[in-house]
Amino acid sequence: MEVVQYAEHFSKISETFIYDYVTELEEQGCYPSVVTHNHHNSQERPFDRVRVVDWPGRWHPARLFHRIRLRNSKKPYVASFWPQVRSRLSPVVADIDPDVIHAQFGPMGVVMSPVARSLDIPLVVHFHGYDVSFLLPDAFWEEQYDALFDSASGLIGVSNHICEKLRQLGAPEEKIRLLHGGIRLAKFDYDPPTPRFDGKTVQCLHVGRLVEKKAPLDLIRAFSEAHQRAGDDVDLHLTIAGDGPMREDVEDLIAELGLSNHVQCLGNVSHERVVELMQESHLYTQHCKTASNGDQEGQGITFVEASATGLPIVTTRHNGIPDVVNDEETGLLVREGDVEAMGKKIAYLALHPEEWSSFSEAGRRRVKEKFDLTKQTRKLISIYEDVA
Repeated sequence: MEVVQYAEHFSKISETFIYDYVTELEEQGCYPSVVTHNHHNSQERPFDRVRVVDWPGRWHPARLFHRIRLRNSKKPYVASFWPQVRSRLSPVVADIDPDVIHAQFGPMGVVMSPVARSLDIPLVVHFHGYDVSFLLPDAFWEEQYDALFDSASGLIGVSNHICEKLRQLGAPEEKIRLLHGGIRLAKFDYDPPTPRFDGKTVQCLHVGRLVEKKAPLDLIRAFSEAHQRAGDDVDLHLTIAGDGPMREDVEDLIAELGLSNHVQCLGNVSHERVVELMQESHLYTQHCKTASNGDQEGQGITFVEASATGLPIVTTRHNGIPDVVNDEETGLLVREGDVEAMGKKIAYLALHPEEWSSFSEAGRRRVKEKFDLTKQTRKLISIYEDVA
C-alpha cells in the first residue's frame, strides 16, 4: 500500500512521532512518501522519499489577489495562500498516486482536502492537540472542520480526550479512530530508579519546551513545596531539559525561591541525552495545563518514554495524559494548577522509595500494551485498509 504523509513540517525535533511512524510504516511493508513544506534534520533523520512544496511568498501576486478577495473574512491571511498551495500540491500528489493521504494536524487536513477529493484519494486526518484546542472555538475553523469532517474518510485522535472533542465538534462517530502515539521500545531500556537510589538524593526530571501549556513555573512552585515538605530526609533536585520563551521567567523564579542549588536548567538537549537523563533520574515531573489562549498538550510522548524507562510520574489530569499515566498505578495525577497537591505528591514519592518499583513495573507494562510503535503502526495500517 502506498501512502502520502502530508505535514507542514517533517522531522522537527518536537515532532519525532511523524518520522517514527513513517519509518515504521516502511518496515511493516507500506510504501510511504512525505509531502511537506519544510524538511528539517534530514542528515540526522534520513528518509529518501520526501517532496518539498514551497509556500507561496507573502507578496506573490496570486496570494495578494486572494487576500484582497478575502479582506472581509476574519482569517484572510490564513486562507489567502491556500489556492496556490493546493495548485502546487495537486500535481505532486497525483504523480505519487497513493492509495491513501494521511494529513498530520487539522489545518493540513483542511488544506489537503480539496486536493484529495479532486484526485479521488481517501484522506485520513490526524488531530494532535492544538488543532482542537488553540484554534477553537472560532467560527472560521469550525466552518473549515465541518467541511473536512464531511469529506475526510477517517479522523484520528491521539487521545480519548481529543476523540471526544471531535465528537463534540460534530465529527461522525464512524469516522473517528483512537491511535496513541507510540515509541520504539528498543530505544528505551527498562532502568527502574530503585537500584540507583543512594538513600539520600532524589532526582526529578522535566523534559519539554518552556511554554505556558507545559507550565514550568507551576512545576517549580510545586517543587519548592515538595522541597520544604521533604526537609532534611532527602536531598531533592530537579533538572529541566528544554528551552523556550519562558526560560528567563523560569530562571528568575528559581532564584526568587532560593532553589538555585536544587534546580538546574539545561536548555535544549538531544534526544539521546533525554534518554540518559531519564536513566539518571528517580521521578518524572511535569505540570501541564490549558494555556490562556486555549492551547493544550496532546498525548505527551515524553510521558510514554519516561514510563518505558521505569520512572514513576507526577503530573496533571490534562488532555491525553491520563491515557498514559494511570493514577496510583504508573504515577500520581493532580488537578491542573494545583501546585500544593503536586508538591505533596512529589514529596510523598521522594520519601517513599519503597513504592517506586510497583510504579516502574506497571508503567513499563502499560507502554508495552498500549504505546509500542510496532503495535500502533499495525493499527494505523488497518485504518488505511479500511478507508482504501
